Amino acid sequence: MLHYTCDSCGRSIESERYVARVEVAPAFDPEDLTEEDLDDDHLEQVAESLLELESTGDFVLDECEPRKFRFDLCPRCWKKYLADPLGRDAARRLNFSKN
Repeated sequence: MLHYTCDSCGRSIESERYVARVEVAPAFDPEDLTEEDLDDDHLEQVAESLLELESTGDFVLDECEPRKFRFDLCPRCWKKYLADPLGRDAARRLNFSKN
């Protein structure tokens, strides 16, 4: 038998379980392209990047792949998640002292 634990509160999930799937990917809007973007010499930019790579050996590729997350939630945490999926209210409730 499979055992599930709530990924939010850590409690064991006995029966009713919810799954939250989140996918985060870079946004690209083709309408944001300008004539200036199309006029750029991209081959020259690639050649410059390759020369820099050969001279420094540093190669950093920005993360542009979509990332997927999956969370098992108990009924209580599922309701909280639906009400505030980005956790904005939780951040507002933090009370720091004025030291």
